Amino acid sequence: MVLFNQTNQTDQMNKMSRRNVVIISAHPDDMEIGMGGTVAKLAESMAVITSVVITNGGRSSNPFALTEQRLAEVRREEALHAAGVLGVKDVTFFDEPDAADEINIPAVAQRLVEILARLRPTEVYTLDEAGDRHPAHRLAGKLARESVLAAGIVVSGGIWAYEIWGPFAAWDRLEYIDRYVAKKMAAIAEHHSQVATIPYGEGVLGLNRWRAVFADPKAIAPAGEYAEVFRRIAIAPRSN
Repeated sequence: MVLFNQTNQTDQMNKMSRRNVVIISAHPDDMEIGMGGTVAKLAESMAVITSVVITNGGRSSNPFALTEQRLAEVRREEALHAAGVLGVKDVTFFDEPDAADEINIPAVAQRLVEILARLRPTEVYTLDEAGDRHPAHRLAGKLARESVLAAGIVVSGGIWAYEIWGPFAAWDRLEYIDRYVAKKMAAIAEHHSQVATIPYGEGVLGLNRWRAVFADPKAIAPAGEYAEVFRRIAIAPRSN
């Protein structure tokens, strides 16, 4: 009986110490573009990852002239395939309209709070509400921060913003992704409807290379070939 209790206690401690990650994005391809290498690294470390996608992406690049509904369906399938490439098994789609001013903010906020309160993540990743040039990205970042606060959880590993439409002038964390950059490129390539006309993979690969090369002005040589950077987001209310 004592051995059984000790085993249960060990299992419980392992569960508590395991990295539990939630990634909140605006569009079906944001996670892959902004932090695909870090996601693959987290998955390899056995982190439990939940990806939350707020909009359906139905009004994005549409080179095949699909209807908005059909494009949204295609983008969902692409996102699931891309997540699988990176090792993410749990993807939640909110299916909100692909326009920042049409998103049901109260409903999204409520769902985010429910998910965060249930999963109690140790780390949360989202988009940059201050510097990203895309309005839906900024809204996703704002809702993520506010929802972490409203859920009343302690995010011991921090809440982090990743970059897409607006490279960071300064950052708080740098992740070398040399071993995972191929997975990142493969995951981005799964978004066929988007990369058919916009070479997101080429653009972000160049950025990740620059981040690694120019990571430390005092370094004798770069510590890696490719890197992703993140800004730490303060979990506190902000005045409008």
